[in-house]
Amino acid sequence: MAKKKLRIALITLGCDKNTVDNEYLAGSLEEAGCELVLNADTDAASRLDAVVVTTCGFIAAAKEQSIDTILEWAERKRNFRDPQHLFVSGCLAQRYADELLKEIPEIDGVVGVGQFTELTRMISNGGMASRERNHVQSTPKVDIYPFMRRRRLDRAPHTFLKVSDGCNHACTFCTIPSMKGRLRSVAPEILLAEARGLINQGARELNLVAQDLADYGRDRGGSYRLPHLLRDLCRLDGDFWVRCLYVYPGGVTDEFLEVLAAEPKLVPYLDMPLQHLDAEVLKRMKRPYKEVNTFQLIERLRNAVPGMVLRTTMIVGFPGETEHAHENMLDGLRQLKFNWLGAFQYSQEEGTPAGNDTEQVSDHAKEERWRAVMEV
Repeated sequence: MAKKKLRIALITLGCDKNTVDNEYLAGSLEEAGCELVLNADTDAASRLDAVVVTTCGFIAAAKEQSIDTILEWAERKRNFRDPQHLFVSGCLAQRYADELLKEIPEIDGVVGVGQFTELTRMISNGGMASRERNHVQSTPKVDIYPFMRRRRLDRAPHTFLKVSDGCNHACTFCTIPSMKGRLRSVAPEILLAEARGLINQGARELNLVAQDLADYGRDRGGSYRLPHLLRDLCRLDGDFWVRCLYVYPGGVTDEFLEVLAAEPKLVPYLDMPLQHLDAEVLKRMKRPYKEVNTFQLIERLRNAVPGMVLRTTMIVGFPGETEHAHENMLDGLRQLKFNWLGAFQYSQEEGTPAGNDTEQVSDHAKEERWRAVMEV
């Protein structure tokens, strides 16, 4: 008699890099003989053997969403034994594994960032590989050396290609380096093979994602950087286009602009997270404030690439942000006229320099300033 396939549901929270990670995990689980349940909330055909919640731990709101989701599945397990096992992975798990296990006893296992093989083994072994529930490695595993089979979790025409993970920047508000570690770029031959596979599976838009695309290849020691990768991706056969997300302003080089203007498969679009426009606040954030003139950079981009669409993000209420600094942001936004813009109220995160800053802005002021930015 054939062995019954384990039915596994994957819950993806957080950023697009988590989407990619769960598709790596999905490929690993299918190779291990598991059946993936893509609509766990509505599929009642039979009970789930396990649910994996891939978490985000970037800011307070993301952590709350992750905790709420884990608690929801823990309640279902406790009351109905559906799922029979509950696993937690990702950034929140990487940072708070012991606390999660202590506070939520329904969790059967916790793994950190990038531990696809370990998690697959735990699930395939019927729940636990050992009596120790915490399998988080002290160093996050964001490096991808061998080619990994991806199993797409939807049929959307767009998908994400994670070219690197981890971060070498030292932004004072950010917890990502503590959860993801140092920058690790994926080898170009692996990325090109993965891109071919995604195109063959029907993807028509490849969104390149990283903490900072412009840093791609810096850790590999050679001269192969983002412009070289973009050219090679555009040479692949097929009817598709490529979009660049999360390029820091310091990485917009002449070579990058030349490729962006010359390659018809590159969308004339750039997501460039600036976070603020006031020099003093940018200095506090440890963001570029001397070496990059934002206004000249935007003009250069629009002149180099006709029809360029620009998206950015702003943080309001950063520690030490004065009314004058806030007005500088508003004036700059009126002048620059971004096509798309998202704004966030600063989230005070433990373990960060900004989180320990004594000049915190009140919640009321954050709300007022956020509304002002969104109105602009």
